[in-house]
Amino acid sequence: MSELIKRLYRAKLVPAILSIAFGIALIIARQSAMEVVVKIAAGMLIACGVGCVLVYLFGPIKDSSQFIVGGILALIGFLAWFNSGFVVGLFPIIAGIVLLLNGMSNLATLNMPDVEGGNRVLIVIFSVLMIAGGIFILCRPAAIEGALMVYIGIGYLVNGIFDLILLYRAKTILMN
Repeated sequence: MSELIKRLYRAKLVPAILSIAFGIALIIARQSAMEVVVKIAAGMLIACGVGCVLVYLFGPIKDSSQFIVGGILALIGFLAWFNSGFVVGLFPIIAGIVLLLNGMSNLATLNMPDVEGGNRVLIVIFSVLMIAGGIFILCRPAAIEGALMVYIGIGYLVNGIFDLILLYRAKTILMN
């Protein structure tokens, strides 16, 4: 049992603490934290793109799509690196589009034969709320940006706390 507890702690403790730290960072320093996340993602894109190009140049198989994809990934990475504020500003727009499309696709499920009457009402209510939320976010993305980062930060914080509680509960149960 103690080996199981050790493996569980190794698997969950560090991600839980990082989740809490990232959540707090997003809540406190929304813009700065998101710019750091964008720079990390941009660095990963650059590394992946350069790797693809190097594999094309020095690898045994010459597939031109590797070169093209690598170049595009590296270019996107460089653009994101030097325009991280712009990329962060896209997050609310993407969230608004996702909400809008999700609400519309949920409404499209109303025609399915296995959707029952009570479920239809819930689908309509939540779909209309998602569509309205998406439109609101798209109309005022700058005003929503800060709130969106806080909500994401709260999500990470709660996730990390629940993981720590899970670890404590699992340790208590397995020790008895």
